[in-house]
Amino acid sequence: MLVPIFAVGLSLTQSDRYRAASTVLVSRQSVANQLSGTADVGLQQQSFQQVLVTQAKLARTPTVMRSAIARGGDRTRNLTVPQFRSMSTVDADADSDLLTFAVTRPDVDSAKRLVIAYAQAYVEYRRNLDSTALRRALADVDSALVEARSRRDGDTELVARLSASRQQLETRLALQTANAQVVAGPEEAPQVRPRPVRNGVLGLFVGLLVGLAGAFLRDTVDTRVRSGDEAEQELGVPILSRVPRPSGGRVGDGQLTMLSELGGAAAEAFRILRTNINFGLTTHRARTVMVTSSTQGEGKSTTIANLAVATALSGRRVAIVDLDLRRPTLASMFGASSGRGLTGVAIGDATLEEALIEVDLPAPSGGIGQPEGRLWLLPSGPTPPDPGDFVGAEPVREIVKRLREDFDVVFLDAPPLIAVSDTAVVAEYADALFLCVRLGVARRPLLRELARALERLRLPVLGQVITGAEVDDALSYQSYYTYGQPRTATPSETSTERGRASSSI
Repeated sequence: MLVPIFAVGLSLTQSDRYRAASTVLVSRQSVANQLSGTADVGLQQQSFQQVLVTQAKLARTPTVMRSAIARGGDRTRNLTVPQFRSMSTVDADADSDLLTFAVTRPDVDSAKRLVIAYAQAYVEYRRNLDSTALRRALADVDSALVEARSRRDGDTELVARLSASRQQLETRLALQTANAQVVAGPEEAPQVRPRPVRNGVLGLFVGLLVGLAGAFLRDTVDTRVRSGDEAEQELGVPILSRVPRPSGGRVGDGQLTMLSELGGAAAEAFRILRTNINFGLTTHRARTVMVTSSTQGEGKSTTIANLAVATALSGRRVAIVDLDLRRPTLASMFGASSGRGLTGVAIGDATLEEALIEVDLPAPSGGIGQPEGRLWLLPSGPTPPDPGDFVGAEPVREIVKRLREDFDVVFLDAPPLIAVSDTAVVAEYADALFLCVRLGVARRPLLRELARALERLRLPVLGQVITGAEVDDALSYQSYYTYGQPRTATPSETSTERGRASSSI
């Protein structure tokens, strides 16, 4: 878009210019040579196209240009040779014996007059150049003839030969002007500048080429995934849902979509995810589901937290465990304290019932009644010295096993799969997994490496969730569903730490 606009704008700032042209015929052999029966030695040594190119260069010499400027009249006498060179051209025709002289000037009359003067100056210069040798030869013959006639014992035969030679030289000199002649003058002088329409079209073409080149370069250099179809192609797993960017708060402010914007399009995206995950759980008879990604910042913790709330709202007993011990975030997302958490239970500082936190769920649509399901959060707790070894310890395995027995569904928040070795250990506790891919963050090489890592896990992959989708994708859900005003929950309302929750479990 910018290139054609710039081209048209630049054209409109240019002053008017008109181009006039004149044609000169360069003979292959002069009339003088034809009458005398002699061949042109130059044409025997080189092709005539080379001769034309030589003549075009000859017309660009300062001598010819100065003569043209002098012939052009009073309006051109102040021109210098460099100025005249910049406004004129001489081109050799590849298919004929013609030279095309052209001059560009601010007005039509000046352009026509100057191009005629240029062509005539060349013809005159060519005639003088070709006749110089003949004039010199004629002078030599005249000297020899005078000397022969001045002798007392004059050789009449020598005088006759010299007289014949002189007559032949005079004839050739008279016919020498036919070597180059103007055959066509400038009938018109079309405007060559400004031409905004032509420049705009050329600018559009150039802009398209630049845009395509930039797109290909960006695709080559920038390996970020920008569409769900691209992510699906790289990973080879289906898309479970497309989740838009969160419209509410950030991590740490206790604002989750399924708690604060229950009637929004993003909440419907998590309901669709819940439905598709339930199909996978039924198919694989799974109760423990792990989430992972290729790198950090792809929204896996936010996604599994909202999914856990959506599953609990469907009437199921759900537990969510933060097994990303290196970067734990679930406690802050639910507005809860990390407390003793998983690590505290594993080292014996607390019981599982003491570490579990029950999350207050929002009321169903319309605000009537209480949700039938329940949701408990098991935060990570204090960070251990070596998270990679700690997450594979036997106490952690026993904790997950017990949660699997006590709850309908257990969601495990695991670190990125190809970033650390912890995820491969967490996968041993899971019955299935799904992935999170954030558009604009995930990169194609990482997704290909993630696909290879998934093959080594040999764990059922339910699919992938596209996070950070465009707003239009999320709004498409609202064309099918209508909700009331969303209920806004504060951090104090969304979670309550339950001390000794054995009776609830």
